[in-house]
Amino acid sequence: MKLINKTSRYYILLTLPVLLASALFCYWFMLHELGESSESLLISRVKVIENHLIKGDSLILAVFQENNELYIKEIDTNVTIPQKITDTLIYSKIQKEYISNKILQKSIQIDTKNYFIKVWKSSLEFDEILEIIFYVFISILVLLLLTIVYINIRISKIIWAPFFHTVSSIKNFKVSDKNALQFQDTSISEFQELNKSIEMMTEKMVLDYSNQKKFTENASHEFQTPLAIIKSKVDLLLQSKNINENEMKLLASIDDTANRLSKINKSLLLLSKIENGQFENNKKIDIRPIIDKIIFQKEDLILSKNIFIENTIESNFSLLLNEELAYILLSNLIQNAIRHNLTNGKIILTTRGETLVISNTSIEKELDQSLIFERFVKKSNDQKSLGLGLSLVKEIADLNTIAIEYSYTNELHFFKLTQKNRIQIDS
Repeated sequence: MKLINKTSRYYILLTLPVLLASALFCYWFMLHELGESSESLLISRVKVIENHLIKGDSLILAVFQENNELYIKEIDTNVTIPQKITDTLIYSKIQKEYISNKILQKSIQIDTKNYFIKVWKSSLEFDEILEIIFYVFISILVLLLLTIVYINIRISKIIWAPFFHTVSSIKNFKVSDKNALQFQDTSISEFQELNKSIEMMTEKMVLDYSNQKKFTENASHEFQTPLAIIKSKVDLLLQSKNINENEMKLLASIDDTANRLSKINKSLLLLSKIENGQFENNKKIDIRPIIDKIIFQKEDLILSKNIFIENTIESNFSLLLNEELAYILLSNLIQNAIRHNLTNGKIILTTRGETLVISNTSIEKELDQSLIFERFVKKSNDQKSLGLGLSLVKEIADLNTIAIEYSYTNELHFFKLTQKNRIQIDS
């Protein structure tokens, strides 16, 4: 959930109870005020009727009674009825239903006569007023709530604009560009502090990346130089006629070890370059020509084991990645399939929709999926294996958003490659 939406939700959850409580209070207050107004009206009407009784104005009183707003009855002078205001239901001939009324009743002593008086007032118009007020208030409440949410969203977008700019810059940041992030000053101290911290962090990252890259290149060069010297010296000794068979074996072992060290050094250097993002220029690469080239180059190894190759890869099948990495990726997988294969075994290269599938028979049973792509973990007893081939495959696949899966079915090892962003390739 976005921060703005979450903030708005909290505003609504906290504001809504307050607004509802305010609405209930206002409704109760209006109800109370209208009730008091109705009671005051009845009391005033009783005073008017009392004045007319004192004056003996029976005509006016007859009009009140005719309008069904007054009831007067002469009672015993010894009876005293205190003033009482109550709510009651009175049947309306016009509305043809019982309507809520406020009624005031009391006794009035005038000269030697005692009168029992009842006056009433319909609450219908007050109820209608309350209903109108209720709907108006609800409308204002909803409008106010929507206004608060809108203002909050607008203000939040303005306030959080520097933060979103910072996030966008971080997303687009590449340490390989060798440029630390630089942000514009902002009036919000927390964002300013955040930006300063990120600037310092990216400066350190760029510096560390540059130093690591130099170290890797220098270390590779320094390793290769003494290894080349060792190999050249061994070659000279192997050409000498004054060495015996045992010395020849020792020199051959030294030469083999030097070759392994050289290959390990080159593989580690390649891994470092991949991890540092030094391979770019990704483009749509047709896979079939690369595989045909690799099979041709490794024809001697294939023939030595009499391995049957079944290649049904579609000519238009492609992946999006650097051309050099594409070759290394496929070469390592095919080399792995050849090296660990049986004599008279087979390798099947095919495509299934958007997936490239490489399967092979092998002297090995199912591999441990949790360790198969780990560095320096040998998948067989082959002494020539460096334990880095599938690690390189995994690194290249991850760099280019290619999902790689391993499975073992019907005594065949399967490696499946599927590019996650096929839209980019097809566009």
